[in-house]
Amino acid sequence: MGRIGLTHPSDLVFSQPMLRLRPLLFGLFALSFVTSLAQAELVWRPGEGWSDESGSDVSASSSRDQLELAHKLEAQGARDAALKAYKALLRRWPLSFFAPEAQYRVGKILEDEGDFYNSFQAFQKMVTKYPSSDYFEQALNEQYRIANLYLAGEPQRIWKIPVGPSMERTIEMYQRVIKNAPYGTWAAQCQFNIGLARENQRKYTDAVDAYQTVLDNYPTSSVAANAQYQIGYAWMKSCELGDYDMGAAKKAVDAFQDYLVRYPDSDKAVQAQENIQKLGSRQTQGAFDVAKFYETQHETRAAFIYYNEVVREDPNSAQAQLAKKRIQELRPIVEALPGGIGPDGSGNLAVPPPQKVASSDPQGSGAPDTSDSSPPSVPVPNSAPPDASSSGALPADPNAPVTSSSPGATAAGDTTPTPMTNAAPGTPTAPAAQPVASPPDTTPLPK
Repeated sequence: MGRIGLTHPSDLVFSQPMLRLRPLLFGLFALSFVTSLAQAELVWRPGEGWSDESGSDVSASSSRDQLELAHKLEAQGARDAALKAYKALLRRWPLSFFAPEAQYRVGKILEDEGDFYNSFQAFQKMVTKYPSSDYFEQALNEQYRIANLYLAGEPQRIWKIPVGPSMERTIEMYQRVIKNAPYGTWAAQCQFNIGLARENQRKYTDAVDAYQTVLDNYPTSSVAANAQYQIGYAWMKSCELGDYDMGAAKKAVDAFQDYLVRYPDSDKAVQAQENIQKLGSRQTQGAFDVAKFYETQHETRAAFIYYNEVVREDPNSAQAQLAKKRIQELRPIVEALPGGIGPDGSGNLAVPPPQKVASSDPQGSGAPDTSDSSPPSVPVPNSAPPDASSSGALPADPNAPVTSSSPGATAAGDTTPTPMTNAAPGTPTAPAAQPVASPPDTTPLPK
């Protein structure tokens, strides 16, 4: 009978070394980390956080000498030593004439070493602390360049380990540059690039908002035309997400048409026209698909309306030819529905037809002819109710005044002639009043 386990004592010793070394390795790592912290000179400043300002041995007797020393070290390729020398100058002489250059050089060294995020923050310190410096514009230019790197896919890093690109960090950088100089050299371009970053995130509505801000705040900038084009492009991409969005397609067409009106000679005019044609074809197909869907749901009037929309959008398309055939087949069915086909012929009921009235009413009541087998029509909104005097009968109130009892006379205030009726011979009639001469003109009689 076999045993499950180690068959030799040496196997036990051989299988355990890595487990025994783990605590030792962790201890060595922790010791090295604590030692590095002890050697570093960490300083906390409000708004800046912790910074390593070790390297006090790299110093001179004045800010000028300190700057020259840092320049010499940087020229020799000793970047780490030069970085310490610049930081020492900023620590000892933060208000000196040479401090802005030292802060700018800190950002440049970090940028050259590929530490782009900390480089951006170093330039931000330069912009915030020394806004009147000659290095202000240069620092903004470097910030703009670094933000462009992140827009192009530069990954964000955690403990120098790349973890993938971040469009949110990219947008934060562009927003910071705009805040530093709202109407500076790069403000309009930064706002435009925020729209591009939103497109990369597939947040097309936010992208449209960013491009619209370019048009609102920088209408004469060199990127205004591109912003108008990108509004159409963003809506075009939006309508392709999931199910086809006809509303977004319509907005895209409107934006491209605005682009052609505003910038008819631009380099993207031809592409805008092609996009409009493409979107028109998609809209036609979309309306056709909607019409077919309503047919499957037995919504005949809705299908009829959308088939008409297909013909209206592109009467020469293949979908329009099929739609015309279906319109002819569905027309009798829609005409038989309440409300009929509508005044515009598309099935819409913007102004419903009035109710049908009998042409010959033997009872003289003026009621609708119930012998008609068609469904009753929808009453016209806000229409007045039928007047009882128009039926030829006397008013309901026997004391109501009557201007004339002669044939064709009307009730007070009503100019509609009363229809004449032929009484059968021998039928008793009410005594007629003395006739009153009618006025020579057609003016209604006064009450």
